[in-house]
Amino acid sequence: MGLACSNIRLLTLTARKADCEYGISVASMRKMAITREQSDLAREYNSKLQTKSIAYYDNGQYNKINYNYLMGHGSNFMPITQGTQPIKTDNSMILTDYKGQVVLSADYANAITSALGSSAMDSMGRGGTFSKDKIPEILSKLLLGDYGSYFTAEHIKNVRDGGSVEAEYAASVIKTLTGEDTGTDTIVDVSAKATELINQVLDFYYPIFEAAAANGWTSEYNNEIKTNEDYINDGLVSGTLQLAKVDDEGNYEPDTSLTFFITQGAVESRVDSDIREEITAWYEEQKAAISEKENWLDIEIDNLSTELESINTEIQSVKSFIDDAISSVFDWGSG
Repeated sequence: MGLACSNIRLLTLTARKADCEYGISVASMRKMAITREQSDLAREYNSKLQTKSIAYYDNGQYNKINYNYLMGHGSNFMPITQGTQPIKTDNSMILTDYKGQVVLSADYANAITSALGSSAMDSMGRGGTFSKDKIPEILSKLLLGDYGSYFTAEHIKNVRDGGSVEAEYAASVIKTLTGEDTGTDTIVDVSAKATELINQVLDFYYPIFEAAAANGWTSEYNNEIKTNEDYINDGLVSGTLQLAKVDDEGNYEPDTSLTFFITQGAVESRVDSDIREEITAWYEEQKAAISEKENWLDIEIDNLSTELESINTEIQSVKSFIDDAISSVFDWGSG
């Protein structure tokens, strides 16, 4: 009976030994996979550290490039005319896609279609070239947002051609101490101010629409620009979006890649220290998670190895008992 039980015990131990050896083998392969995971993480970390941001410098700090800086604020001209937002150093620098189409906001696209008709834009939000003579009318559609119906296409055309705007308004005379309205108006001449405002608008926005007239335009990227604050930056780095320099005819000057504008100091290419710290923190977190998985595998391998050593010792003991039992039977028979 003892011999039969010992054989059963030996079979059980042998099966468990195979399980332990298989477990150690699987854990070892998982450790190899973790080693590859660590290598992939290191490569991704180094790649992220090399990622550059395109920035502009204003008011003592670097700011990541955005659509408003490059192309203005749509129908709201106040940031440009009142100096409430940073102004790019080169107004002839504009944003295009990789096909050379000027990237326009919905406000710009609507102004163009309002002036040219809805057929000027296809279902994808793209439009072809158009006559530059239409630009004053297009700008007047945009100017409605800030200045009512005051500035007409004719006003804009006159200023563009070197003329001025004749403008005035009636100001009520109010007694300073009492606030009493005298019922009389004073006519104020604001021709100089009106002409100055239109010149500011022309300086910033005319190159944009000249390029659109000469090269075509698109608003198909608007959703991405609105929902992803890094879209302009990432697009410039990848080449999906590009910067172009517009000449006096609305055409693009040759060899004006992103590198050109960086060299000229119009924009900066840099790795922001805050981004570097954020990337490093992410890397350390991922590395710690991988190390924890590796530690658990080491513990599992150690436990299985200890159990395997114990099993091997017990197997030897059971085998020795079986051998002794068999030997005693044969010795008994020979006596």
